[in-house]
Amino acid sequence: MRISGQDADKLSQKPHDSWKAVLLHGANAGLVRERADALARAIVPDLKDAFRISELSGDTLKRDPARLADEAASISMFGGRRVVRVRDAADALAPLLETFLGSDSGDTLVVIEAGELSKASNLRKLFEGARNAAGIECADDSASDTARLVEESLAAQGWRITPDAQAYLVDALGPDRRLLRTELDKLLLYLGEAGEAAALSRADVSAVIGGSGDVESDEVADAVADGDLKRLDALIAKGNESGLSWGVALGFTLRLFQRLAAGIEGAGPMWGRMQSQAAGWDRPRIRLALAILSEAEARTRTTGFPEAVMAQQALIDVARRRPARRS
Repeated sequence: MRISGQDADKLSQKPHDSWKAVLLHGANAGLVRERADALARAIVPDLKDAFRISELSGDTLKRDPARLADEAASISMFGGRRVVRVRDAADALAPLLETFLGSDSGDTLVVIEAGELSKASNLRKLFEGARNAAGIECADDSASDTARLVEESLAAQGWRITPDAQAYLVDALGPDRRLLRTELDKLLLYLGEAGEAAALSRADVSAVIGGSGDVESDEVADAVADGDLKRLDALIAKGNESGLSWGVALGFTLRLFQRLAAGIEGAGPMWGRMQSQAAGWDRPRIRLALAILSEAEARTRTTGFPEAVMAQQALIDVARRRPARRS
């Protein structure tokens, strides 16, 4: 079955029960990965669940074709449908996958990622012509697709965006879905939940996305959370040269620590890099960090003292609070 257009995102989040496998391919690697993650998450909400998700490379299947059937036939120790992810697939796997689609191998969903495939590709033709599988092409997003994703992502946290700001984001981020999601996550981390003034202007957006020269606010926040004083010193020097808004960097760091605190208290989700950062903070230290950052942010708004000086002092003070890593 060939899937295209807006149906691709919808069906990536809720695949047909009859599908044994889905092939995602195209020039937009970020979109391939995003839709593959969505398909896997539709079956197994926790993508790190090693009992229900297994990963294979195309090269692995070339060397050991039986692995696919073995993994697909496996039963989870704790129950639930399983997912097998195959990365870097190519036309050489078409015969193996054709055999798999014609076999009775349980209810495992096989999610396959490939690069750009021509219409003459045997792998692509196999999946687009199968009744129990789907082929999804992942081309670059159009400007209207990007605008829609920006609007939907912001609306999920209660924010609206002015047409000028939306046009700026679409132009700045381009068609790559992975970059778009990364930058939107950065923007939303800084913004937090919407307040009463929930309409973002171009000035609001450019302060966080692409408006900081050689240094980004998230780099500063990461250095502080990591307790990496050497890196923070270097970023401060570069940020001063490039015109980084230290008020924005301070606010971004505060939002990051609010997320870390929520995760430590069990009141919010944590993922990826944040889990590693949180491992170096206990409750007393992170509460003190929040107090320092909150006070500094308030002072930058209410006093005439130079913003950069207050922000940098607070950032350095917090970074020093993180215990040194054990070797």
